[in-house]
Amino acid sequence: MKHSSNIILLTVLIALSSVAQDVLAQSREEFDAYAKRQREEFAKYKDERQAEFNRYREQYNREFAKYLRQAWKQVNPEEKVAPPPQPKPFVPKPVIDDDVKPLPVVPKQMPILEIVKPKTVPPAPKPIVIERPKEDRSQKQIRLESFYGNDFTLRCSEVVKVSVADNSQSSIAEAWEKVATAELDPLVYDCQQAREEYNFCDWMYYLFVKEVAHVATQTAEGSNEETLLIGYILAQSGVDFRFARNEGRLLLALPFDTQIYKYCYFSVGGKNYYVVEKDVQTACYLMDRSFSKEASVLTLRISSPMNIGYSGDGSKVLASKKYPEMRVELAGNKWLMEFYHSYPRMDWIEYSLAPMSGGNTESIVDAFRPLIADKSEQEAVNMILNFVQTAFTYGYDDEIWGGDRPFFADETLYYPYSDCEDRSILFAHLVRKLTAQDVVLLHYPNHLATAVRFSTDLPGDYVMVDGQKYLVCDPTGYKPIGNAYDKFKSVQAKVIKI
Repeated sequence: MKHSSNIILLTVLIALSSVAQDVLAQSREEFDAYAKRQREEFAKYKDERQAEFNRYREQYNREFAKYLRQAWKQVNPEEKVAPPPQPKPFVPKPVIDDDVKPLPVVPKQMPILEIVKPKTVPPAPKPIVIERPKEDRSQKQIRLESFYGNDFTLRCSEVVKVSVADNSQSSIAEAWEKVATAELDPLVYDCQQAREEYNFCDWMYYLFVKEVAHVATQTAEGSNEETLLIGYILAQSGVDFRFARNEGRLLLALPFDTQIYKYCYFSVGGKNYYVVEKDVQTACYLMDRSFSKEASVLTLRISSPMNIGYSGDGSKVLASKKYPEMRVELAGNKWLMEFYHSYPRMDWIEYSLAPMSGGNTESIVDAFRPLIADKSEQEAVNMILNFVQTAFTYGYDDEIWGGDRPFFADETLYYPYSDCEDRSILFAHLVRKLTAQDVVLLHYPNHLATAVRFSTDLPGDYVMVDGQKYLVCDPTGYKPIGNAYDKFKSVQAKVIKI
């Protein structure tokens, strides 16, 4: 009888398992079908946007020149937004003996102020590219030498030689009409091809166009002629912007998809347009119109590594003090560091989401992954944590950079000094890359730390995020996971999901 009952129970379990598999399979099929529809709809939208832009580009240029002649709106720039308070130096004294076991901790749920989730950035449409122009061997060429380590040769017509000296509406409009011809299509097309071939992010593309305009116009850096050509190329690439006039200067104001700091801006139609090249202190005349309805804001989030040239800048060895086998040799790239240094100041979350360069990622994965392969989650994270805590020297941003300067993960690996936000961003990168565990940033009024979610219930200080337990890990201090510093245990943290 007992044997018969077991058979019945086994049969029921098999049946339930089969049903569950059918449900999972059905759910997977539904998800795949949904994902396919989304991809198809996005591709359709992209194609329609591209086709409409190509169809009406000539009309857009005519209308834009007409609006340039009309009255511009006098506006005062909004005040610069100050970045989040700079964390005060917090450098705990190192432990005397790394082998001393930490005392058992009484688990404490630490208070949180709010949970900040990353802004959802939909997949960016493929950049608008104008139709391939006919070959014209009579056109002259310009050359960009060593733009972040790469050389470029582009076709360029003499129509770029315009004058906007008096900065009047009529002279700006006339200059726009002169450059808005098919003669300049090869230059625009070559810029767009470089963008695609080298996987430029939006900020890199802006810097590239700026350098192209400087070389093409052969004028002083920041001249009105250079600014006009930058605006023209960006417009033909489907990028939104606004022209502004101020004290004889033609300004370019750019919209970004995230908050940036330390720049004056104009608020138009729910968007903030930042002047990133020149300081604006007085009222301006602003053109209150986009080039086209298809124009896109600039996305500052870096989604994939770019094809930046390589300039060997020596190598360095980084190693954990407690786990000396956690050792890696990394080669520096001067061009990559110069590019990161040009980036506008953003929120910490954006630095956390940017990928590390392919070279550093490969070196770290090759060196560390075999060492933690057979370790528990707790052991692996502790090894990564101690590496970040002890392989770097703490440095004060005020003394080194003259103010707060968050690092991308590659920068922390490159520069000899780093502070709490730099280490937290790097630690979050390494944990996600090496263990695939979830990490959040903990922003205190004067400090930045991290917390990690484990699949098992481990003791230690923690925060609760969306019903999940995250153990505190402080990359600035010297304590293992689950050990928060007393001065922060009762302070409400802003939890930043990444």
